[in-house]
Amino acid sequence: MKKIVKGVVLPVVIAIIMGYIGGKYVYKIYRDNLSKDLSSSRVYLIENGEYDSIDTMREDNSRNNYVYYFDNNKYKSVVGITKNYDNIEKIKSLYDDKLSVLEYYVANYMLDTKQDIYEEELKEASDINDVKKAVDNILSLYRNDDNIKLIMVN
Repeated sequence: MKKIVKGVVLPVVIAIIMGYIGGKYVYKIYRDNLSKDLSSSRVYLIENGEYDSIDTMREDNSRNNYVYYFDNNKYKSVVGITKNYDNIEKIKSLYDDKLSVLEYYVANYMLDTKQDIYEEELKEASDINDVKKAVDNILSLYRNDDNIKLIMVN
C-alpha cells in the first residue's frame, strides 16, 4: 500500500500543488501587466446619444463640440474621449445632457501621441474653461480620422 502511495498518489499531489502555484504566478503576471503588455490602450468615450439620422444628431449637438461614428445603423456622438477614468467626471460637468460612458480598447498606434499631453492638462485643470479647452483639443485629434477601430468592453 505504501508503494502505491509513493508511486502514484504522491506525484499526483505534488503535480497538483505545483500546477496551482504556477497558475497563480502566471495569472498574477498577466493581471498586473495587462495594460503594459498588450498593444492597445483603454479609452473611455463619453457619448451624448445615438441617432437614426445624421441630421438629427447634428441638430441635437449644435452647441457641442463633438465627433461621431456610425455603428449598428446608428450615429453616435462623442463629446469627450479620455484614457484616464478620473477625467470622466470633469468632462461630464461640461454638459447638462444625460451622457453615457463606454469603455473601448484601441490599438496604440492609432492613438495620437499628443493625447497624453492633453490628458495631463485635463487632469490638472480646475477651471471649467481649461477643462473645455483640453477636451476640445483631444476631440480635434480624432476629428478627421475615420480609420480608428475600437474594441468594445462589455
